[in-house]
Amino acid sequence: MRALTPLLLLLPALAVAQVQQLGEGRDGPLDVTALDTIVNAASALTADAAAGDPLVTVADSTPFSAGAMVLVVQTQWKSDGERYRIGEYSLHFIERVIGPRLQLATPLNRPFKMGEAQAVLVPQYTDVTVRAGASLVAPAWNGSSGGVLALVATGVFRNDGEVSASGQGFRGGTAREVAEREAGCLGEDEPAPRGSERGEGALVGGYGTSFTGRRNNDSGGGGGVCTFAGGGGGASLGEGGQGGFSADARRDVGGVGGQPLTFSGLVLGGGGGASNGALGKGRSGGRGGGAVFVRARSLDGAGAFVSNGSDGQATDARTGGGGGAGAAGSIVIEVIDDARCTLFAVGGAGGAATDQGPGGGGGGGLTSLRAGRVLECPMSVTGGPSGTVGSMALGAQPGIAGKTSVLEVGSKTTPFDSGPGVTLTRLGCGCSGVEGGSLLVMLVLLRRRRR
Repeated sequence: MRALTPLLLLLPALAVAQVQQLGEGRDGPLDVTALDTIVNAASALTADAAAGDPLVTVADSTPFSAGAMVLVVQTQWKSDGERYRIGEYSLHFIERVIGPRLQLATPLNRPFKMGEAQAVLVPQYTDVTVRAGASLVAPAWNGSSGGVLALVATGVFRNDGEVSASGQGFRGGTAREVAEREAGCLGEDEPAPRGSERGEGALVGGYGTSFTGRRNNDSGGGGGVCTFAGGGGGASLGEGGQGGFSADARRDVGGVGGQPLTFSGLVLGGGGGASNGALGKGRSGGRGGGAVFVRARSLDGAGAFVSNGSDGQATDARTGGGGGAGAAGSIVIEVIDDARCTLFAVGGAGGAATDQGPGGGGGGGLTSLRAGRVLECPMSVTGGPSGTVGSMALGAQPGIAGKTSVLEVGSKTTPFDSGPGVTLTRLGCGCSGVEGGSLLVMLVLLRRRRR
């Protein structure tokens, strides 16, 4: 008993840490039996919040209440800001709601900017069950918030269906009508109707009817310009692929693939650029994947966690190129005990074409798992293939693979298919006050002492 005394003194702190990590279970059990079940609400920040600040101001505080949990996420950035912070997040309890302001029980551990960050309501469950044939999905990104599926569970998370943020991230460029066989334009910022719309990316602005041409929009793919060139693929942790040649075989007219992101956090995949096409045959780019964030005591089930990019639209006639694909998003899962899972963050496929301009493939995303013991967890973060004309890419390029990260605490690491770019490293837990790795180490020590 003497050897246990120092560890017993840690139990109050341990209990606090578990609540910080897994919530209080105030929302009870969740049993998902239907397709496309949504449990999250989100709202954009309307004022800057500094590190150490306990207040977050949002556009709509209606979904939030005292005792609820909130995830604050840096989703985009502005040109005068810090791009490397995209995907950073902070998890907190709400002490009270004062008009549009959320007063947090603990101060923010990093700054968040208005117009760049969002607050996501995180349900606190006991056990979670996703039935076979059912799905739990993220709400779609709407230009200022959304795209994030986040929850915590004090008990078992069993997934026999699908937990998905696929196609719920940044939006693809919309197809535009152009003059048939108009040639001679190469501009990175080619105006409509000669230039097609870019996909939405991690940079605030730069998306919509006024933003056309083959230049990428940060992680969003560029649009094809003139004579039916293909749209560029969006990017995530992996780069997006360039769109294919024009109908007159010029090479530098397909949309440029999106620029890859650098921070391995809760990132959204970039949208693909639209292709160039006449007579209503231009094709839109695919949407990027969103972000999935899960914490639970244990994880099991035969289902999958997915955040794939959507495919670019394919042509159905000889008058337009294929749309660029959306990039994959991110999946971050943290489990105290055993984890058995399947994770996919795969880029979408570029749109096929009949005789010119296939679309570029979407970049691969992020899969991150931290658990006491990994029983089995195959992962894939491959980039999406380019579109083709028959069997030929005609200048269209595939997306580049993303990254995976795995940390096992409490037993010897189990071999599993982790895909390219695997790193064995500890990720920051994103919460204030208590580091998740410390919690897992304490649990392992207690377990070993009891043996």
